Amino acid sequence: MTEELSRIVAESAIRDLLCEYTHLIDQGRLRDVAALFAQSDYGQCGPDGVATTVISSDADAVFAACSGFIRMYGTPPVPRTKHLLTNTRVFVDGDEASALSYVTVIQGTEELALQPILSGRYFDRLTRVDGKWQFTQRLFCLDHLGNMIAHAKRSL
Repeated sequence: MTEELSRIVAESAIRDLLCEYTHLIDQGRLRDVAALFAQSDYGQCGPDGVATTVISSDADAVFAACSGFIRMYGTPPVPRTKHLLTNTRVFVDGDEASALSYVTVIQGTEELALQPILSGRYFDRLTRVDGKWQFTQRLFCLDHLGNMIAHAKRSL
């Protein structure tokens, strides 16, 4: 495989991993979300991408943070959201990579018309272990905040 083809394959696998997170969280599978970050940092950052709060290599703490924040609806419980990733840029350097994505979260419930509730950026770092990409860091930077009443159990 040429170097360029290897890079393209790596970028595709990384984009799949980034999308896996969005699908899991929108399906309310918070234990599976937490498992993605069992060996990584997970937290928030300022506008410059520098971490402000971080959970390090603790899937139980990631689960507690997610379940303590996100309101769920119905059976099975789901947050009634869609996390939309856009403008994703992936940079691969051997078995290490970084990605920067825009995220817009939309939500609709019986009481809340479908609308964007927040937008921001994900700053991701990844590594390839035994041929599979995994997160080493995910930081979320909040850029715009909408009506979070139906989504958040507490303020950001």
